[in-house]
Amino acid sequence: MIPWLLRFTSISRFHQIVWLLFVVDFVLAAVVGWWIRRTERTGWLVWLFPVGCFVGLYLFFPTYVYYLALVDLGISYLAYGLTGPRASLR
Repeated sequence: MIPWLLRFTSISRFHQIVWLLFVVDFVLAAVVGWWIRRTERTGWLVWLFPVGCFVGLYLFFPTYVYYLALVDLGISYLAYGLTGPRASLR
């Protein structure tokens, strides 16, 4: 959704890619991985955000930014793997 919104703003292409995609995308990837683990959901959901990111990048951006989807997958997986499940209060 972010690439679609950025297409209609007056922000230069360089700033769109560097600041908004890198910063926002990487933070969201980490939050999604952390959230999936903390809520004890299945690990396959880690793939959901990077696949959606790739589709958005494919539709709205040049080919050299496709690798961001792989970086998103790595960040989501790291956040998922480094976060422990929620402690239950018994």
